[in-house]
Order: sequence, then C-alpha cells, then structure tokens
Amino acid sequence: MKNKLTKKLILYFSLTLLLFSLVIGFAFRFLFSKQTITIHTEEMTRRAAVIADNLSDYFSEQVSVENDNNSSMHGMMGSGSSMKMDMHYASFIKFMDQLAMDDLWIVDEHAQTITVGHGMHQKEYSALPEDAQKVIQQVYAGKTATSNAFSNFIGEPTVTVGEPIKDTNGNVLAVVLLHSAVSSVHKEERKGYMLLLASILIAWIIGLLLSVILSKKFIAPINKMSAFTDELVIETYQKPLIISEKDEIGQLGEKLNILRERLLTAKNQRENREQAQKDFLSTVSHELRTPVTVIRGSLESLADGLVTQPEKVNEYHQQLLNEAIVLERLINDLLELSRLENPEFSITMEAVPINDVLSDSLRSLRMKAAEKEQTLTLKTILDRPVIIQGDYGRIRQLLIILIENALKFAPAQTTITVDTERKKDSLMLSIHNFDPVISQKEQEQIFTRFHRSQSKQQFDGTGLGLAIAKEIADRHQFKLSVHSTTEAGTTFYLKIPLK
Repeated sequence: MKNKLTKKLILYFSLTLLLFSLVIGFAFRFLFSKQTITIHTEEMTRRAAVIADNLSDYFSEQVSVENDNNSSMHGMMGSGSSMKMDMHYASFIKFMDQLAMDDLWIVDEHAQTITVGHGMHQKEYSALPEDAQKVIQQVYAGKTATSNAFSNFIGEPTVTVGEPIKDTNGNVLAVVLLHSAVSSVHKEERKGYMLLLASILIAWIIGLLLSVILSKKFIAPINKMSAFTDELVIETYQKPLIISEKDEIGQLGEKLNILRERLLTAKNQRENREQAQKDFLSTVSHELRTPVTVIRGSLESLADGLVTQPEKVNEYHQQLLNEAIVLERLINDLLELSRLENPEFSITMEAVPINDVLSDSLRSLRMKAAEKEQTLTLKTILDRPVIIQGDYGRIRQLLIILIENALKFAPAQTTITVDTERKKDSLMLSIHNFDPVISQKEQEQIFTRFHRSQSKQQFDGTGLGLAIAKEIADRHQFKLSVHSTTEAGTTFYLKIPLK
C-alpha cells in the first residue's frame, strides 16, 4: 500500500505538471508568436525612421546642389525627371542597407522607379500589385504604414514597413520600404520555443524530484497510522500514535489514539469480565460445594445407621435444615443478581413515597436489631412526603440490604443511625455505624460479587447482598457509595435524584 500510494501521488503530480506545461506552452506559442511579430515590426519601424531621416538629409543636400545648377527635378532617381545616381549615392544606399539588416527599397513615385538596396538594381513601380501601390501612396501622404501586401511580389511571406523621406519643409521626397521575411521571425520564435521546451523539461524534472520528496513526506504519517492500525488489529495497545502534523492527518491520528484508548479499555473490561466469570464460577462452585458436602455427609451418616441416638438424629436434622436454608438463600441471591444484571429485565417505575419505604424498612429490621441489643435510629424525619419514580419492592430491598449489613457488622449494643438530607435536586440518605472500619482497598471492591469482609471475625452471608444493592441503585439511577475512616466510622451513602 505504501508504494502504491506513493506512485499514485507522483503520477498525479507529474500529470498535473505536464498538463500545466502544455497549457503554458500553447499559451506561450500564441502570445509569443504574436508578440514577436509586433516587436519585430516596431523594431523595423524604428530602423526605417532612422534610415528615412538620414536619406532626408542626403536628398536635401542633393536638391540644394541641383537648384544651384538650375536643373529641374521631378524625381530623385531614374532617367529624365529623376535625380541621377552617382557613386556617392550608391555607397550611401549600401550603407543604409547594411544598417537596415533587412531588404531596403527606396521608392520614387514621381520617377516610377524602385531602387533595391542589395545590388542597387531597379524595379518598375508599375510592376507592384495594386494593394502594394496603395501602401506606398499611404506613406506618401506622410504616414508610416505596415503591411504584408508585398509578399506575393517578393515571393515569400513578408512584413513591410513604409516610412516617408521628407525635406526640410515637410514635403515627401521618397519612401523607404523595409521588408523582412516572416521566416526570420519564425526562426527567432523557434529559438524561443526551444528555450521554453528546455525550461519546461528542467522544471518537470525538478517537479518530479520534488513530488517524490513531498510524496514520501506526505505518506510518512499515513505509513505510521497503517502500522499503528496493524498493531490495533492484533490487540497491541501499548504505544500511542505520535503524529506531529496539525492538519486533517493530525486530527485523524488523534482519533486513532482515542480509538486505541477505547479499545484498550474494552480489552481490559473484557479480560476483567472473563476473569470475573472464572472467579464467579469458582466461587459459586465453592459456595455450593460446602453446604452440599455437609448435607451429603449428614445424610450418609443417617442412612448408614452411624447415628442412632434421638438427640444426635435431631441435631443432624437441624444441621441439614440450616444448610438447606443457606443453599436456598445462595441460589435465590444468584438468581436475583442475574436478573438485575440482565439488560432485558425491566423494573416497574411508578410513584413511590420514599418516606413510607424508609419507615417500612426500619420497622422490619427492629426485631433483628434487638437480637444484638442494637439501636436503630432515624436521625432526621422528612417534614413532607418525597415522591420518586421507582419500584417500591426493589427500593425497599435496597434499603434493607444496607441497614441489615450495618446491623450485621456493627458490634452489639451500638447505635446504627439512618439520616436523610434533602437538597435542591436530590435526597441524600446515609446509614452510619462506628465499627468496623473498612480499608480503602476494600472500599473499592465492596460492591463486587462474593466479596467478603476481611476482618478476623466470621460473618454469615453469601457475599452477594451489596452487589444486589448496587445493581438496584444503578437501575434506578441512584448513586451508592461508601466512606469509612477510623475517626468517623463507616457510612453508606445513597443519593436519590428528585428530578
């Protein structure tokens, strides 16, 4: 996956760069070609103007000389009415032709002749096509003209610039035509294209190298996340994912870390649940084995005739009854806890006056408190009825378990105090006794199944009472907790929401 994604990124980046280069190339070709001709034409116009100015000065001097000799002049070149060319004029034209760097023509419309710079030969004016003559006439009107009308006459695509040669009075004496073959412009364009192609090729190579570097940098955190998810698949959650990026990839990394924490929590809970199930089965087996073993041993003794004295027989019978009661209570508690832990088991929710439930629970346990000469006291009596939503029987069972637990573990001739405190949105109920003190470690495990007191004194019970009380509290969304210190004693708190 790593190589595939890297190759895809490089490919996409390269194709994008190639497409961008093609667009730039076509745009450059269109704009550069147009701009090259424009710039070349402007340069030809500038050179034509320089040549026209120089020829204007030259012809002005020639006119002055001819006027002094009283010669008539109807033209500058040609025979009859034109100015005779001498060696000095020919040299001057050749010099101007070299300065022009293109094909230089001098047109004398009056003499109907055209002097071509290369070789100083002449062409007939009348041989020009009509549109080319119109260009010359436009220049004779004193305007600079640009045209391609001479292409057919010259024999190849040509750009022509016409510039008037004026005397000191502004009269047009002749016309300078500067021709440049379009092929020379295209030659310069081709040089530009080659330069552009080389630049694009270099840029593409550099871009390709950058794409490789950037792709690897981009893929690096993804590779980390891929390796991280591989670890999650095999349930290895020790190391968190470290992503330095602050973008969407970084956010994805944070979510993967959250997923890791949740998976780790789920794994620990599953392991704890599996261990709890193993412990539960082991404990249940042990709890069931003890009364069953006693019952079996007693029955075997009676059946084998090992016990015949009436007093001993009655004693064995009583022991069998006691063990059967313990076994029944254990089975009932297991069934009760199993029902409460089942999410599909529903509790009837109805309006319950908590005052009545508390009074009923205390009344039921006063006889049990009298067995150890203990005092069961309700410290604060609610001044008005408090109605909550719940199951009357289950809430009564919860309170009886908590109060009975306090009676069982409190020494004889002590006081167990039940207190109520009404707050704005809850009712806090507490059951307090001074002895014995529960350690902090034991407080964390006191509501688990089959938890037994760690005190040296042995107490009867299945170890399921507080676990059942916790399940009833959770089903009613009550908060059950315990707090125990040497100074304050042990207090169980039951926070009942009133909303």
